[in-house]
Amino acid sequence: MKKTVIVITCALLATVTMQGQDLKKEWTRTFDESKVPAYTLPDPLLCENGQRVTTAEQWEKQRRPELLRIVTTYMYGKAPILQHPLQWQVDSLDTRFQFEKGKKQPQYTRKIVTVYLTDRQADGPLFHAEVITPNESGSPVPLFMMFGGNKLAKGFGATEKILKRGYGVAVLNTTEGVPDGVDAFTRGAIPAYYADGQTYRRPDEWGCLAAWAWEASRLLDYLQADPLVDANKVAILGHSRMGKAALWTAVADERFAMAFPVNSGCGGGALSRRMIGETVWAMNDRFPYWTCDNYQQFNMREQYMPFDQHSVIALMAPRPVYLATGQDDSWADPLGEFLAGKAAEPVYALYGRNGIGCDSQPAVDKAMNEGYIAYHIRTGGHAILDYDWEQFLIYADRFLK
Repeated sequence: MKKTVIVITCALLATVTMQGQDLKKEWTRTFDESKVPAYTLPDPLLCENGQRVTTAEQWEKQRRPELLRIVTTYMYGKAPILQHPLQWQVDSLDTRFQFEKGKKQPQYTRKIVTVYLTDRQADGPLFHAEVITPNESGSPVPLFMMFGGNKLAKGFGATEKILKRGYGVAVLNTTEGVPDGVDAFTRGAIPAYYADGQTYRRPDEWGCLAAWAWEASRLLDYLQADPLVDANKVAILGHSRMGKAALWTAVADERFAMAFPVNSGCGGGALSRRMIGETVWAMNDRFPYWTCDNYQQFNMREQYMPFDQHSVIALMAPRPVYLATGQDDSWADPLGEFLAGKAAEPVYALYGRNGIGCDSQPAVDKAMNEGYIAYHIRTGGHAILDYDWEQFLIYADRFLK
């Protein structure tokens, strides 16, 4: 019987291999709702032993650690556990920084910070971050941390708007410490934590999304020592691939007060089982370094995943999370992001906290941002627009001030 099963399995795999290119072309470029397969989502409140979670205490002590382990092992990958704090240093300090020079222009405190990712400061991986805080606050301020790639705060059009609202801004040069490519496994933070004699990444070890999230946690370590920042009120925000990383950042590190995964799609805020827009296969085929190798087994097999992205959103509970998307961003599956947020609501309900606040996808440009899970779909495509920033600041005001 065992031999028969093996033969059948191999035959099926061979068929998939022969048809792979045709299936790949169809399954990774589908935007037609009529082609979404029937699916059943795993219940985030159902433990592996069959026991059902009914209280917040049970969620925190039993199910959340279990679900976090599952998602880590099969998708994002395990990050190293620090044995001691890492070092950082302030490279420059300007207490009278202005975006435009002039007596009537507001002044800010601007720092450039180097964060070391190992204890080998002389030759180890590191990244730089820019931290700007308003001078008029007179007390530690809540802060937006943003993934910037190689772009720092002055490159974000909304930076001044955020600062004038009374928030600080911190932008980390994410790819400086963890490259966005296969070379992430040969240079930067990931190979720096290989075990003695290890030459390649193990199947359950971190990919770039988890490594970028880990970098953000190291910047938060610094912010906890910055007297101008209220480190208990730090929101993490990212767009596209960095939106995927932003969601995982706040899941993996509960010190973050809230998360804004923007246009994050597959591997972020959208359900994988819908197999529309960007799929698991599409993401793994082009960017296999984003997740752990274990995630590859779910290419075209999303129905076998022991979780879906609603489970990842649920791991944010009870902290606020804002899922934002664009009407024309079909690749990110805007409806799938809404449905993922809705499916996470039962976990928030354990804490007596409401979710999106509607049962069907809201109209375009109608933000549903009064609950602990927020959502909007706005006019436009794959970008962060003025409308997004306006809603994000309203949301942050509600929970961080």
